[in-house]
Amino acid sequence: MIGGNSTLSIRQRILLALVIALASTTLCYYNLVQRDQLASDFTWPWRGAMRLLHGENPYHDPRLSPLYPYPFDAPLYYPLPALLVALPFTVLPAELAGALFFGISSGLLAYGISRQGLHHLPLFFSAPFYVAAVVAQWSPLITAAAFLPVLLPFAFAKPNVGLPIVLSFPHRRGLIFSGVVLGLSLLIMPSWPLDWLANVTSSHQQYRIPLTVLPGPLLLLALIRWREREARLLLLFSVIPQRLWFYDQLSLWLLARSFRESLLLSAASWIGYWSWRLLPDGNLRLGSSPETAGPWVIACIYLPALLMLLFRERVRRFAGLQRPANRLPRRGQLRAADPLEYHRPRSVVDHDVPWIAP
Repeated sequence: MIGGNSTLSIRQRILLALVIALASTTLCYYNLVQRDQLASDFTWPWRGAMRLLHGENPYHDPRLSPLYPYPFDAPLYYPLPALLVALPFTVLPAELAGALFFGISSGLLAYGISRQGLHHLPLFFSAPFYVAAVVAQWSPLITAAAFLPVLLPFAFAKPNVGLPIVLSFPHRRGLIFSGVVLGLSLLIMPSWPLDWLANVTSSHQQYRIPLTVLPGPLLLLALIRWREREARLLLLFSVIPQRLWFYDQLSLWLLARSFRESLLLSAASWIGYWSWRLLPDGNLRLGSSPETAGPWVIACIYLPALLMLLFRERVRRFAGLQRPANRLPRRGQLRAADPLEYHRPRSVVDHDVPWIAP
């Protein structure tokens, strides 16, 4: 059943991953070619990896400046481990490199989430996934790290959105792999942390904290469920700077515990996306500025996730009350919930019979 949590075989999971990877690669490649902006956001690690291969400092690139058009309008903000991921793609043209990176990331995500069934599947039909495909973003790979420990080091490719995944889904093997990758990056370029921090601190990018964007303060209500991992994940995401441009929020689909919850969250995300793009309200029609997208991301992704978290148990209890009463078992049919006395054979002394005087 597609909406259930029934487990899939390894063969079925691999087949699902291949289908998702192929479809995602096609979607991403089509958009990259149409936009004619190389590999979009993946251009930075792709170009940085090439400079690294040529013995140049990727964090001091004179061809990256706010004076140039996208995707050359900002310095490199990705840590060196992200460039290590991009190294195998440097032999490919930019558009194909970005599409294959996104497709492989999506396939790994599909393989990871299918371990627990198919209830997370609607995230591939969400607005954040689509926007991530348009610009070849990292969110599928970062989300996959919650299920595949070997991918945990790559959550640090975007530390701001990767850190909640690392803290919410800690894996001993994943942390060991992260230490190995970090050590390898320092061996390759010992100065990269300082160079990276210098670029990040001089950033003029529009990173915003969800709690500071109305109606973001309502997200503090997740503290009511602070003992649940999903609540802690939502709280962590609500306090970190991020691009409120839909794609960074893909990991919030990890809060869903059922196919219905994941589907409703995907539907809400599309309401927010098209409201941002199409409503005739000044710059909202342009659909290109995180400043205008932020409130829609909060209202149509963060708040539905919060409501899902707070009222999940009440909805289940209400649904349980609405179920028809169980029918009485037929003769000889046993019910696990019945006491043992119900199942054992009875003799006449077990029944109430009138006392007859001799």
